[in-house]
Amino acid sequence: MADGTRSRVRRRRLAAGRNRLGALPDDVLHHTLTYLSVTEAASAAALSSSWRHLWRSYPLVLEDKGIPEPARDALVPRVLADHPGRFRSVILYDCRLASLNRELPGWPRLLVDKSTQQLLLAHPDWTVNQPDSARLLPADILRCGSLQELSLDFWTFSTDLSRRADISLPQLQILTLTRIVIGDRELECLIDACPVLESLRLTINSPKHVRLRSKSLSCALVGLSKVEEFTVVDTPLLQRLYLFQQFHGGAVRIACVPNLRVLGYLDTRTHKLQIGDSVIRPDTMASARTVVPSVEILALAVNLGISGEVKILASFLRCFPNVETLHIESAPHKPPVTSSEPSGEHHARFYQEVSQVDCLRAHAKKMVIHDFRGDQNEFEFVKFIAKNAEELQFFLVVVSDEGILSSADKVKEIKDELQYVQFRTGISAVFWELPKAGIHYRLRRAADLAINDPFQC
Repeated sequence: MADGTRSRVRRRRLAAGRNRLGALPDDVLHHTLTYLSVTEAASAAALSSSWRHLWRSYPLVLEDKGIPEPARDALVPRVLADHPGRFRSVILYDCRLASLNRELPGWPRLLVDKSTQQLLLAHPDWTVNQPDSARLLPADILRCGSLQELSLDFWTFSTDLSRRADISLPQLQILTLTRIVIGDRELECLIDACPVLESLRLTINSPKHVRLRSKSLSCALVGLSKVEEFTVVDTPLLQRLYLFQQFHGGAVRIACVPNLRVLGYLDTRTHKLQIGDSVIRPDTMASARTVVPSVEILALAVNLGISGEVKILASFLRCFPNVETLHIESAPHKPPVTSSEPSGEHHARFYQEVSQVDCLRAHAKKMVIHDFRGDQNEFEFVKFIAKNAEELQFFLVVVSDEGILSSADKVKEIKDELQYVQFRTGISAVFWELPKAGIHYRLRRAADLAINDPFQC
C-alpha cells in the first residue's frame, strides 16, 4: 500500500474514533469527566472542541490534592472564578485563607451562588499557635442553602451564631466538625438549623456540654473531645451512637431515643451513664426508668481485672435488656492495677453472686471480646458467659494486641484454655488473630448505616 493511501486510512480511522466519542450522549461524557481531576478535565476541554461545551456545563469537582503545590495558591482561586457552571464538590484539604481572600475576595459567596453540594474546608495551620480570629469561618459558608455535605477542620465559629438568621442549611445531610472552636449554644443552634441532617461527626472540638437534639438525625459519631456532658435528647430517628477513642469521660445522658439500635463504646472506666433522670450506679437494678429497650448491638470497654469496673459493667448491661450482639473491649487500666486490687478468685465469686442480667441470660446471641490478652480475669468472664448465656449462638475471642500476636506460646496457651470452656448452648469459642483496624477505617464503617454491625472485626 502506498504511503499516501496509508495516511488517508489512518486519518479516516482517527476521525471515526473521534466521531464515536463525540457521538456519546452528554450525560455519559459528563459522567466520564467526574473521574478526572480538575486539571485533567480542563485540559480535555482545552484540547478537544467536542468537550469544550461540556466543561461550561460540567458541575465543578475541585480537589486541591490533584493540583501541584507551586501552582495551588493561584490555580484554586482561578478555577473557582472562571468555571461557568455549578459547583458539585469543592474539597480543599489545604484551604489557604490568606491567598483565597487576596486572589478571590468573594470566594465564600461564590460557593453559595454556584449551588455547591459538597464542601470540605481544612485550615492548613492547625499545628500552629494562632489566635482564633486568624481562622474565623466565613459567615457565607453557613448560608449555602444547596449544601448536602459539609466538612470543616480547624476553624473558629462566630460567637453570634446563636442567631438563627446566621445559618441557612436546609439541605444539609452530613456534617463533620473536627478541631472546631465553637460555643455550646452555638453548636446546638447549628445542628438545629439543619432540618434534614442525617449524619453528624464531632471530633476534637471545644464544647464541654453537647446537647444533641434533632428530628432527622440517624447517625452520630463523637470522639476525642473535652466533653464533660453529652446528652442525647429528642432524637426520634437516631439509630446509631458511636463513641470512639474516648472523649475523656464525663456524663453520657440518654433520653427519648426510641429507635436507637447501635450504641458504643461506653467505657466503665470513665463514663457516667444516665438514662432519663436515673444515674446508673454499681447497684442499679433494671426498671422502666433505667432501660433503653431498642438497643440491639452494644459495645462496652472494661478492665475485667478491676472489681469496680466489673460491677459497673453488670449495671450497664441491665440498662439494655434486649441486646442480641455484645462487644466487649478488654481494656488495660491506666495507671496499672495496684496490688490492692482484688484477685481473679474474688471476681469468680462475684460472677457467681451477681444478679441475673436479662440481655446475657435470655437475649444475647452473639458476643465478641476484643483485645483479649489471656489474663485470668478475662477467662473468668468467659466462663461466666458460658454458664449463664442461654441463647448464645456465637462467641468470638479476638487477639489484636501486637505483643501477644508476636508470642506463639501465648497464643497457643489462650487457644488451649478456651477449648476447655463449655458453653451452656453447646457452642465453642472461636479464636481470631487480627491486627486492630485503624481509626479512619472504623469510622467509615460506623458512618455507613448499610453495615449492620460497625464494631464487627
